Amino acid sequence: MSAANFESRWTRRLRPLAAAVFAFAPAAHALQPLDSFVQGAKGFNPDNREVQATADQQAAAADIALGRALPQAQVRGTYTRNQYEVAIGPVPGIFPNKTYLQRFNQLDANFTVNVPLLDVASFVRITAARTGADAAREQRVAIALQVESNVVQNFYQLVADQALAAASERALSVSGENLKLTQTRFEGGSAAGLDVDRSKADVERQRQQLTGAQLQIQLAARSLESASGVTPDLSQKFELTDDLHEESELAQFERPFPELPSVAVAQLQRQSAEQSATSSRLALIPSLTGSFTEHLTNATSFVGKADSYLASVNVGWTFDFTTGATIRQGDALAAGARAREARAQLQARDSIFRAWATVASNIARSRSARAEQSSASHASQLAHDRYEAGSATQLDLLQAQRDAFSADVSRIQADAELVNARLQLRFSSGVDPFASNASKGN
Repeated sequence: MSAANFESRWTRRLRPLAAAVFAFAPAAHALQPLDSFVQGAKGFNPDNREVQATADQQAAAADIALGRALPQAQVRGTYTRNQYEVAIGPVPGIFPNKTYLQRFNQLDANFTVNVPLLDVASFVRITAARTGADAAREQRVAIALQVESNVVQNFYQLVADQALAAASERALSVSGENLKLTQTRFEGGSAAGLDVDRSKADVERQRQQLTGAQLQIQLAARSLESASGVTPDLSQKFELTDDLHEESELAQFERPFPELPSVAVAQLQRQSAEQSATSSRLALIPSLTGSFTEHLTNATSFVGKADSYLASVNVGWTFDFTTGATIRQGDALAAGARAREARAQLQARDSIFRAWATVASNIARSRSARAEQSSASHASQLAHDRYEAGSATQLDLLQAQRDAFSADVSRIQADAELVNARLQLRFSSGVDPFASNASKGN
């Protein structure tokens, strides 16, 4: 299967599922849309450029293999300065004109055409080279999906880090308000100095959390820029949500193995290796070539003609110790390629199942994290009101606020991982969720 045939009925069948991802993935108002980073990576990412160069190299190698089996033309000109000139004649009745066997300044020109008439091994090697070129072209599709997968993961990591920083800012603000309240109560004699120290320590703890989150934003933004070539705009926040809908059945994502890019690459590489092994055996068959040479010279010798031609048919056969070893080597390479194809099939199947199961697990986790956040936020507000009224201790308040912050972090991570997992499921099934979007944008 070539890259041009990648769009199949299975891809069209899964496209609506991919579109659903963008239906619940939120739109960015300052941070560029995910599409911007994906499209930027297509031409910028070194992995895409490297695989393109490899495909070009394999295509050139296939042309080289073909060229060796096609007729070859050679032109050779020679100028020779001889110390002595040798000539005969003229001899009446025998050499009516003076005939040069060797001239002081001798000029020779040869025009040769070599035509392979029968070389079965070369023909099969050409087929193997073309199959290898097809595998390299299919590898571009597989690598492009992998690059997009990495960009998506980096994007949602950045989104999560932004949300964590926002949560840390809120927590720092709440800790600051608690410190003011505790200081007011301390001045009024209803709180101990220990409570003030605890509040100050909590403020500094939250400040450390914010500093760490800001560092993670910088690192995630740099990783995303390195993967896509697009500098993220971090001037505003990105609200991350998901509607928690269930994915389709696993069978909707399991496609025939040849249509999965990673498996298609392994399959084509296995075919190329088997064809190369066959060519090694066919090298035992003699080859047949034809040759035609036109010779021009100013030393006509006894022929008496300045131009003459030579035509020949040659049979060649070679056998030595390396012949058997080459056959065994080809068989071993083919066996290894078959094993890699089987492994690629198993890995592709496991990857799809893992991604599908991860989405299902993340849906439950996100639902639970949202419920935890709601409860913890309510408990934090209640603890604050009770502390303000003097019916709760400061330790109760600090613990409730830490629980609320922890629940907020868990909700952010769960939602980011869920949205990312939905897209990773599409990538695992060999579908590019951004292909239709890119075509609409053009």
